[in-house]
Amino acid sequence: MQALCRSFLHQMAPRTAGGPLRRTSIRRQLITEIKVPPGTRIRVNNNKHQLWPSPPELLQHRCQALLHHQLSYDLLHVNSEHFVTFVRYGRAVCIQTLYKTKDTENEVATQTFQRMIPEMIPTESEL
Repeated sequence: MQALCRSFLHQMAPRTAGGPLRRTSIRRQLITEIKVPPGTRIRVNNNKHQLWPSPPELLQHRCQALLHHQLSYDLLHVNSEHFVTFVRYGRAVCIQTLYKTKDTENEVATQTFQRMIPEMIPTESEL
């Protein structure tokens, strides 16, 4: 059943010159630069997870360390919500994934992002 769903989702995925979108890169882009159909409403949902955000320094470190990395995109296991929640909370979770309870960590996504980030070296003020 999962293979059938995955096949359907790959067919529905945006297409690029190289076929269905399976690889993606993490990049910084202004929300105003994202092309959406006229009349589309965009909103930031920072309050959908019942988790505590990481300190701003750690958020910044994760974000900078992951910028420009390429990875395999997988709607169910490593998607944009997994990325954003990992940066914000240190745990990759996705409330859009079917059959998962809210704020359940996706260990595959968490480990994928953790492997891309070098260890933070404490500054003198943190010692």
